[in-house]
Amino acid sequence: MDAAVMAHPLTGVARYAFELGKALSLQGHAVEYWTFNRLRGPLTAKVGSDSRIRTFPHLRGAGPCVFPHLWSLISRPDIHHFPNGDLFPSPVPRTAMIHDLAPFLFDDILPPDLRDFYRERTRRIVRLCKVIVVNSQTTMDHLLDIFPEASDRCRLTPLGCDHVLRLPAPAGKPPQGLAPGYLLSVGTIEPRKDYATLIRAYRLLSDRPGGSDLPPLVIAGGDGYRADEVRDLARTLLPDDRVRFTGYVDGEMLSSLYAHAAAYLQASLHEGFGLPVAEAALLGLPVAAADNSAISELFSGLYEPFETGVPESAADAMEKVLHRRRRTPDDPTVIRKLDGLTWSNCAALTASAFESVLKRSS
Repeated sequence: MDAAVMAHPLTGVARYAFELGKALSLQGHAVEYWTFNRLRGPLTAKVGSDSRIRTFPHLRGAGPCVFPHLWSLISRPDIHHFPNGDLFPSPVPRTAMIHDLAPFLFDDILPPDLRDFYRERTRRIVRLCKVIVVNSQTTMDHLLDIFPEASDRCRLTPLGCDHVLRLPAPAGKPPQGLAPGYLLSVGTIEPRKDYATLIRAYRLLSDRPGGSDLPPLVIAGGDGYRADEVRDLARTLLPDDRVRFTGYVDGEMLSSLYAHAAAYLQASLHEGFGLPVAEAALLGLPVAAADNSAISELFSGLYEPFETGVPESAADAMEKVLHRRRRTPDDPTVIRKLDGLTWSNCAALTASAFESVLKRSS
């Protein structure tokens, strides 16, 4: 397994790679992690010193083109899986996960050069991989609309959401001097997350009766493309610092933010899966979310829906969830809706996809 992404904090794609590798190992599959020399330390800290790790030099891009290919000729692994889709040459069958098709669906959510990079990466996956796994039916539908030639190689392997987020002790305090009871939204500050709609909705809600008592809106995520526009909008519409930007947060801080929030908000224009919605629901938070893409496919019934990109609709949903209590851990709606969205099931489906490749190759 290509493990470069796992050197990063365990959110998004890194979470997928880490949990998939762990679950495959628990099911008896031999997993070997391949990455750059400089990432051995962070990777070992995550997967443990007993895991099989193979590293190689970068050499200005020449390393991943040479060493994995040579090692594959010698050790003959059955499959090379690429959780992030960054393929390197290999004489054995390659598989990859496609997490979403947003770069094809929206022209302006990424810098043009990065958008074009992601588009070309997806084209390479379709062209070169023996099996393509996807995280939701939403992603599969978009993939096959754009690349119908991949229909016989595409497999649905929904992600899990049963990883443990360590919550702080009840007496613990929120990070960064926050007072408990805020509205929380998590994710990189970029156009796809549509924080502008949340900020405008928050302003509308603050102008309603009782709006002066509205808890602050906390946006937890690092700066991405056009983040300055979001920050400027917050300063313009809400100059009294009622929107707080935490910057990037690690797993421990994220758990603390979830634990002390009053509600969770998700305004994304599009999600291939939407892991924070599942995490928030599992932790009992009332959730309001834009009703689109994989969010509506996978989590309908766990959130108060609002119309994508419409601040008035978002404000109405925010007002509703502010008056709701947290769900209990044994809430039947959450259990029923998220049943099957486990990393064990994701690994089993992924292993089945791998086996289909090996049968065709034999």
